[in-house]
Amino acid sequence: MLASLSAELLKLRKRPATWVLALVWLAVVLVFGYLFFYLISSFPTGGLPEDQRAQQEALGEQLRRGLLPENLLENLFVNGTFGTGGAIALILGALAAGSEYGWGTLKTALTQRPGRLAFLLGKMLALAVFLLLFVLLGLAAGAAGSYAVALLEDAAVKWPPLEDFARAVGMGFLILAVWAYLGFALATLFRGTALAIGLGLAWSLAVESTLTLLPVENDAYETFRSFLLGENTASLGSYFGSAPQGFGVPEPLVEPERAAATLAAYTVVFVVVAALSFRGRDVT
Repeated sequence: MLASLSAELLKLRKRPATWVLALVWLAVVLVFGYLFFYLISSFPTGGLPEDQRAQQEALGEQLRRGLLPENLLENLFVNGTFGTGGAIALILGALAAGSEYGWGTLKTALTQRPGRLAFLLGKMLALAVFLLLFVLLGLAAGAAGSYAVALLEDAAVKWPPLEDFARAVGMGFLILAVWAYLGFALATLFRGTALAIGLGLAWSLAVESTLTLLPVENDAYETFRSFLLGENTASLGSYFGSAPQGFGVPEPLVEPERAAATLAAYTVVFVVVAALSFRGRDVT
């Protein structure tokens, strides 16, 4: 299994797609997590009526304050930056599991010494290593963005406690892992990457977003929503705070502890589905 892990780490490290996704993730954190909100907060208000100008200036001040280092983790998790990274993780997971079906290298690899499950476990562990690196990259990019805002605003640089950073690493890994192993399981089931990525992105970006925004208010529907991946991803991020009022971010339906347990359970299910499918089916 260690040989399989080493080989999979080498493949992921050498693949251009891995580095492209890392750059996309870096851009998502910096552009949509910091640059976008900073530009909005600095929008000129001179042409507005006095009451609207005061309201917009107060909102801009609130936005800029939320971008400072002391609010780093709240900005990355509550405002959905790490949730957006789930789509990137899904693509990475699908590529890690499904590319070899297209390359035609899977049969050759399975004729070597590792068994099917050892081979698959090596892939999963290698993917986990890179997901952890993506989490650290996202936190580092967020720290750089918040530090730049502090310099521009001439504000004091005050970082969150170290224990919160440790929790953020675990929470970020769980968020990316559940989406990555969803992509991994889909790619294993469909023996390829295209359909797995298409279905995964359609579910995360279209279906779940629509279900979340539907104006349905009853207990049964809220119970159903509380088991959605996106809902639990957002609820987990609420550990670090809540979105400012007026930002259009729905209130979380579940507590962060339950969200973490739900995401962990989904991750285990996706891993088991991928393992059972890979072990019992033809790989060609």
